[in-house]
Amino acid sequence: MKRLSILVLLGALSVAAADKTLAGSWKITLNVAGESHELSCTFQQDAEKLTGTCKGESGEGALTGTVQGEKISWAHQIPYNGDTLTLTYTGAFSSETEIKGDLAVAPYDVTGDFSGMKIPPATDK
Repeated sequence: MKRLSILVLLGALSVAAADKTLAGSWKITLNVAGESHELSCTFQQDAEKLTGTCKGESGEGALTGTVQGEKISWAHQIPYNGDTLTLTYTGAFSSETEIKGDLAVAPYDVTGDFSGMKIPPATDK
């Protein structure tokens, strides 16, 4: 019985360790309408809930989203020529430090794709 409890505990720990997280800073590259743009996004993750900010050439905006297993999605707004655009990202982890997926820009019904790389935390020397 004791051995079974240990095996169950080890199995639960390995599943928990396998969960990927967006928490931290990411460099996001967008490809939309033949143009490439870069953003830096900082995510806070509480279970499946995402919050944070994305900052690019048009400014900085708050984001909200979700993480469900390997699948990720979030949205934020940016100003553009007097309008407000909503960028919605839907994708998945490629690895613990890479994400990829599709991008939708409303209200213009423009689509594209994105990729992201996690920025390692700074270390004190």
